[in-house]
Amino acid sequence: MKKSSNGDGCIRKTANGTWRGELMIGYTDEGKRDIVRFSGKSKKEVQEKIREAQRLKESNIRLDKNLTFGEFADMWYASYRSQVQPSTYSGYKYTLAFLKKQYGNTPICTILPLHINSFLDSIVAQGYSSSQLRKCRAMLIQIFTDAEHNGLILRNPALNAKKIRKRRELGKKDEVRKDAFTDAEVQNLNRDLPNDLIGHGIRAMLGTGMRVQELIALTQDDISANGSQVDVNKAIEMVDGKPHLDVTKSVLSNRIIPVPLAYRDSFLFLRKHGGVDRIYQPGNNPYYGVGSFRRRYYTALKKVNGVRSLSPHCCRHTYATQLDEKGVPLQIIARLMGHARAETTGIYLHTDMETFSRAVNDLGLMEESYNVET
Repeated sequence: MKKSSNGDGCIRKTANGTWRGELMIGYTDEGKRDIVRFSGKSKKEVQEKIREAQRLKESNIRLDKNLTFGEFADMWYASYRSQVQPSTYSGYKYTLAFLKKQYGNTPICTILPLHINSFLDSIVAQGYSSSQLRKCRAMLIQIFTDAEHNGLILRNPALNAKKIRKRRELGKKDEVRKDAFTDAEVQNLNRDLPNDLIGHGIRAMLGTGMRVQELIALTQDDISANGSQVDVNKAIEMVDGKPHLDVTKSVLSNRIIPVPLAYRDSFLFLRKHGGVDRIYQPGNNPYYGVGSFRRRYYTALKKVNGVRSLSPHCCRHTYATQLDEKGVPLQIIARLMGHARAETTGIYLHTDMETFSRAVNDLGLMEESYNVET
């Protein structure tokens, strides 16, 4: 085999007209030379492959074709535990299992952007939610970023894959979106909900925008003596199906919320009639579960006429929407809700056309006043 003179390894032309080359990239664990081989239709093609291998070698990148996506993903998942809350870590395993079903036995260094594109397209075609689509893409980006940082792949194929936005298809029901209760529904809820911990808990979420996880973590000391404010400083998170006391969702989620006058009686009820250690005191478990509250929430809503069966999180949407309709600045609403970005708060706003019309009418009055003055 003739060795090339430019340091690009050994290249030769075979009897059938194709070209083959090889390059030593180091030594194996047994002390033998580690040789990689290449083939192509032309000498130039083989030279380019050898140069690329040489560049990877110099960059300390080792494409291990025996390391599968599933094997590396498991290592990534184990190392990720210390970086997120236990509830988040527990929830990641379902998305990870979904990805391993697709790529588990595939060598991680062979996965290309076109493979990611095909996989994301299949998620949409099978009718999975936009949430599942986002979770899969986000986790793929994290896993391949970690592989890139460890020198196992040259570049992140998930970052180079196209972004797919799921669109509504004619004839198919659109995904259920979060909504806000109307003013009439809020009035019915405040009037007709039961006079118990569940009923007043729902009122408390409507009046302060608390999450369910934050509500069921409250103690009597978290509510001021006159019910005028509530201190949100912890949350109940579900880890492998069991409730655990945890920190709030983010640093900004630790907040003190002023309670409107109309909702103070509900907080005083919770303070007076709640459990000793925690307002929502379970029977055998140390903490009240999110699922337990949600079941009782829907049961209570069914008994109130003229109210849609919206999720508990929609109480939070309602709170943000009502503040927006009262003209509260978006940045203030974000602080009250514990959001790091006002853009996130904007997703919670469900302002109706009547409010928009009033705003436009006010603008017209302002212009009319300006014309009179001028």
